[in-house]
Amino acid sequence: MNNVTLSGRLTKDPECKEFDGGKAVCDFTIAVNGYKKEDTLYIKVKAWDARARSCSKYCAKGSLINVAGSLRENSWKDKEGNTRKELFILASDIEFVQKPQDEAGRNTNQQPQKSEDREPTPVQSVDVVNEEDLEQVPF
Repeated sequence: MNNVTLSGRLTKDPECKEFDGGKAVCDFTIAVNGYKKEDTLYIKVKAWDARARSCSKYCAKGSLINVAGSLRENSWKDKEGNTRKELFILASDIEFVQKPQDEAGRNTNQQPQKSEDREPTPVQSVDVVNEEDLEQVPF
């Protein structure tokens, strides 16, 4: 069974893209604390459609969130022809726990910028990954 549940803070504002067909994707990284500061893990997360729009609307750098989903692997060839791979969590559930904090440790009252206020990033159709394709088991 491939289930992952983590709690962590966003390391930077989420990067969200909207496609012509109405689909949206949001990529971000969360820092998950270990026992010591040097044990902190940085985990990439990808959210699609409604979850992506919610992240764009309610998350910003420093937000504390809970993420549930499954581990996925993305592979590609770099410019030198080497195969590169990355692991990420495909989010199936995201809980917004706490807004970002300022330097004094207080929750900020500033709302993250809404997705409607952002210009969508143009994407060519070759960059589109269909979420349903990711759900199919390869065996």
